[in-house]
Amino acid sequence: MAKQRVEVICPSCQTTMTVDVKTGLVIHSEQQKSAYSFDEAVEKEKARKEKSDELFAKAFQDEKKRQDRLEEKFREALKSKDELDEPPPRPWDLD
Repeated sequence: MAKQRVEVICPSCQTTMTVDVKTGLVIHSEQQKSAYSFDEAVEKEKARKEKSDELFAKAFQDEKKRQDRLEEKFREALKSKDELDEPPPRPWDLD
């Protein structure tokens, strides 16, 4: 006596289906529960946002410090400009 029903597992969604051999109709299907939940996704997104905000704040502070150092170097260069008032030597005068 041949089987009346066959169990088939879908390769893409892992759903188990019971199929009637004579008609080819799906009699019963049972989908696997995913381990993914909406609450977990929301928590992960919040954590990612907090981390990116912290990284942005740190990068902003680093850039501010860098600008301050450059401004200080520029001021020092302006002060020392008076010491270097003599024009640079011209290449044709070096002969």
